[in-house]
Amino acid sequence: MKHAFMASLVAAFVVVSALPYRGASQHSTTGTIVQFEAGEWIAIANEQTDPQAFQIALRETIVYEENTASLQTGVRVTVWWKSVGERRFVADRVRVLPLAATR
Repeated sequence: MKHAFMASLVAAFVVVSALPYRGASQHSTTGTIVQFEAGEWIAIANEQTDPQAFQIALRETIVYEENTASLQTGVRVTVWWKSVGERRFVADRVRVLPLAATR
């Protein structure tokens, strides 16, 4: 009985956690990667957030419009993200911008 209760509690937590993500509105920002941890998060700084960057979590479901190897400090990107009540914003899509777009 105890195991069934714990399993239902975990299942309820997963379902309740997924609900806010579906209803969250999507935002986007363009900036420069100032810090990152591959597969975990990136910190983006732009004209509005300098000198402090904000961190965006990278999930397994994210869509990359470039090779993930091109994500590194100093690269300009556009990130589409949602705020879902987690510690960091959660990215849906990341596009690495060409060098010419850095002006």
